[in-house]
Amino acid sequence: MRTARFTRCLACSLCIALVSGCATVRTLTKYQPGDPVFMSGTRLDVAAISHDKAVLNRLRAKPPNWPWLDLPFSFVADFFFWIIPRTPTPQPGRPGSE
Repeated sequence: MRTARFTRCLACSLCIALVSGCATVRTLTKYQPGDPVFMSGTRLDVAAISHDKAVLNRLRAKPPNWPWLDLPFSFVADFFFWIIPRTPTPQPGRPGSE
């Protein structure tokens, strides 16, 4: 019973976060050379929560309607968008590759 309630609550939270717009997607689609990229969605959410106008202007993206709800999803998305391109792939003919 508790597991089903938790699953429904998590699914509803995810749907609301997606409808409100993910900060990570917003900052990466508005990217221009020189903009901060590392953890940009998380930075946007934190700036919206703390009402930091300087960071909001520097990121050039409109923060989501519910930054507290979007913050954990943006953190996970920022982490994976940062780590996945940096994951080394084995190259044929190099030691350690099969």
